[in-house]
Amino acid sequence: MTHTFKAIVVEDEALIRRGITRKVHELNKAIKVVGEAINGKEALTLVEELLPDLVLTDIRMPMMDGLELAKQLFFGYPHIKVVIISGHHEFEYARQAITYQVNEYLLKPIVNEDLRTTLSRIELQLNDELESLAHVANSLAGYDPEDLIQTIKLYMKNHYHENLSLKEIAIQLNFSTDYLSKVFKKHTGETPIKYLTRLRINEAKRLLTTNLNIDIKTIGKLVGYPDPHYFSRVFKNNTDCYPSEYREK
Repeated sequence: MTHTFKAIVVEDEALIRRGITRKVHELNKAIKVVGEAINGKEALTLVEELLPDLVLTDIRMPMMDGLELAKQLFFGYPHIKVVIISGHHEFEYARQAITYQVNEYLLKPIVNEDLRTTLSRIELQLNDELESLAHVANSLAGYDPEDLIQTIKLYMKNHYHENLSLKEIAIQLNFSTDYLSKVFKKHTGETPIKYLTRLRINEAKRLLTTNLNIDIKTIGKLVGYPDPHYFSRVFKNNTDCYPSEYREK
């Protein structure tokens, strides 16, 4: 059976973006580009909506660059394969993404044969994971998904203040990240990481308004965001104001 996999292309230059999309369709029939984005922020919105299998992203973009996007995908959507596209002068910068388990790197200008080889490797990995997932699903035929959802929620409630990722949750509960993500989304309408973020932001709101003597940096750490700048950014994305503004209100 031939599987078709979904991909998103993220590139701020329209001509290059369309060119990559065209090449993907020409070079690998199993991978279909289902969306395009001009930066990482726009890409994350598409990812949540389309749940692609692969993201091909430029590294230098406005608002949110490729490295930040790779970081967000690593923690929130670990089943997604990521291919970083960079210029020669950006290559060492791009290699920082190894922390977030980026699957492949492509240098600009993209050589067709390099892209063909990369897409073939990604397709092989995705097919292998599908087979593994099928075996897991068969072994879970009698498992109640609702029980699993409650277990995931309980685990996150008990550990939200830690540097928690979906991969770690999956390891602790002995399931694949792909299975957990899909089951959770199907039965709750949101991804596990979105639920975790909501837990953290709600607790941050409580601390900001009831513990005025605790500084914002410490509150970020208490709810699982040791980086104060990242905490402020996530808080604003979810509440339309920064933690300091929320406290003043």
